Amino acid sequence: MNVTFRHPPYPRLLQQLAKGSLDQSQNLARAIRLWALLRWLYSDEGYAALSDCFTYANWREVFFCEGHQDEKQENILNCHNSNCACHITANEWLIRLEVPLTEWQQSLQKEIPPINSQNLDKLLQEPLFAQVRKSLQSDFDLLINRNWLQEVTNVTGRSKKYRRVTSLPICNESEASNLNINLTTQEQAYVAETLDMLDFLDPSFPLLAEQISEEIPTNSRVLLYQDYIVPDYSLKRDNVEQIQSELQEIWNKGESLPLLFTYNSAHQNQIKECIVYPVCIYFMERAKYLCAYGKNPKGGINWYNYRLDRIVSKRLVCLDWQDPRVPQLLKEKYEDNQLPTKEIINSALEAAWGYDFYKKKSILILRFERDFHDSYIQGISLHKTFSPIDYYETVNLVTQYTPHPEQRQALLKNLQSRPITDAYYKAFYRIADYHVVRRIRALGAKVEVMLPWDLRQEIALEIQNTWNLYH
Repeated sequence: MNVTFRHPPYPRLLQQLAKGSLDQSQNLARAIRLWALLRWLYSDEGYAALSDCFTYANWREVFFCEGHQDEKQENILNCHNSNCACHITANEWLIRLEVPLTEWQQSLQKEIPPINSQNLDKLLQEPLFAQVRKSLQSDFDLLINRNWLQEVTNVTGRSKKYRRVTSLPICNESEASNLNINLTTQEQAYVAETLDMLDFLDPSFPLLAEQISEEIPTNSRVLLYQDYIVPDYSLKRDNVEQIQSELQEIWNKGESLPLLFTYNSAHQNQIKECIVYPVCIYFMERAKYLCAYGKNPKGGINWYNYRLDRIVSKRLVCLDWQDPRVPQLLKEKYEDNQLPTKEIINSALEAAWGYDFYKKKSILILRFERDFHDSYIQGISLHKTFSPIDYYETVNLVTQYTPHPEQRQALLKNLQSRPITDAYYKAFYRIADYHVVRRIRALGAKVEVMLPWDLRQEIALEIQNTWNLYH
């Protein structure tokens, strides 16, 4: 059954489609154009005119009149066929698609105060699709980025192909009303920019770099640097976005299915087959990760954080729960309605410092030189469990959590040689979590691990090996 798109162009939907704030006429016009394009593509007319897979040229041929040219703006303006889609104004599109104009304009002006009736009327009298090929093709790319269309892999390297999605992104009138908050234009812009920072969580948001370059006002003195180790426009970046889109489509459908994919494991230095239940995606250590439970690269059944650019499968394979390849332990969790959730992950992340939330936790005590602490550490929080303690509590905790007599004696002797006025902190951390080790390592001689013994020895050995390199 074909999916249809019948949503009216209410402000929230237009904001979702726009490349920037709707108080800019070019953004509003483009949002209305994208809405009209979706109404056509996901209508009986669109399905009858285009096959499942189509190119931009296929769409242009059936959407515009015969002989329509879109390479140059003057060609479009000189199109003599008054019935061509390039002559239809935004106002006419709204009328054709049965939008109550007066009510719609009032709703739009209420949501976007800078838009007055005169400017809006002028915008609505302009032809909506009188655009050059580059602009219209970028509309299709924008719809792909926001999950309204899919890009079809083209092994021939010829024209890009598109496919309609089988499940449209969620958008409805109630969602719009729930988010109808009385914000100023500046506050709306700030919220929009903040949401755009979540590009790594939801591919339906515009690409972060594009948003920053086009939406932030020209007088802005704020720069946002996204430290992302997967380079733009690389094959790996394309694969990451493809995997993320596939996962989002699965989650949008509300399906709870196990996935099969192959993974290039850095720890194992091998490509491994993994069968997991996907829980969520998050941005960690400058890359995107899939957090999932199931058969991991080590062969065990447990949680694992999969870096998206290391998933080498061209596509994720959804398995049936009765498939014999699904691990029995994972199948039992499904049958008992005990599949893991992102709430479990959140709780674990709050319980101890570190992204490898599935690892065991242990107490951590750090010492900072007083001057360094007062300048750089005081007032910040490395983790929810990160809290200051005094010198004497440090002594008690070292004694309590170091069962080996010789190690305990060495730690207490070391502690006695440190200034009592220094700053001491305790926290819980995930044992062998690289993120924690890296953060401690970055502070160098400004921090000292007082507990646990094993982590202290690990840091000391790294420092010694580094000294050997430079000595």
